[in-house]
Amino acid sequence: MARIVRAALRCALPSVLALGATAAQAEEASGAACPAERAIYTLPSEDGEIRASFIPARNWPSVVTNLYLRLTTTQRDYWFSFAASNGYGGISLLPVANPYAAEAEDGGPASTLPETETPEDEAIENELLGRLRFMALGSDLAVAENPPSAGDQAPPYLMMPELGLALWYDPASLTTDKDAGQDFVPRGVFKLTGCLAEAPPKAWP
Repeated sequence: MARIVRAALRCALPSVLALGATAAQAEEASGAACPAERAIYTLPSEDGEIRASFIPARNWPSVVTNLYLRLTTTQRDYWFSFAASNGYGGISLLPVANPYAAEAEDGGPASTLPETETPEDEAIENELLGRLRFMALGSDLAVAENPPSAGDQAPPYLMMPELGLALWYDPASLTTDKDAGQDFVPRGVFKLTGCLAEAPPKAWP
């Protein structure tokens, strides 16, 4: 009987260890030990992995957070600051130039949106901004009222439901590369998949 019990334990041990490793991975992926500025998020796509990360700023590029969002597709980087509306408005992304560039030292990075000269231009810009919704989701899938700031626990999931639509139809408005062509980002959820050992250098301003 003792030999049978020991044999059963030997068979069960790999499964127990695997469960322990899975639990540890799940805890890490939940953001429990990762501050937002060190978090790496990924979204699979047919053309290659899409990445998102938060980049710390020296000061506060917006009133709601001292972080930028960097989106890295298979073609280029896109940079965003954040805006949050009162009430039920939610969080929006504002496309900006590279905040590490020397031009951003005085006053921060410029908006990449074209100048609006007519009511029609304003309507087009408002439609584009309406596609730049941002949601940070907790492990319970509840949506946070504000984006994270440096030092905050990294949310396990990010959603930008219509960002792919904006990058498909008007990518040049989201980058300083005005010759930018269509960029494909599938609809989906960005999942926390890594945590850097150190935060990236702080960007301007």
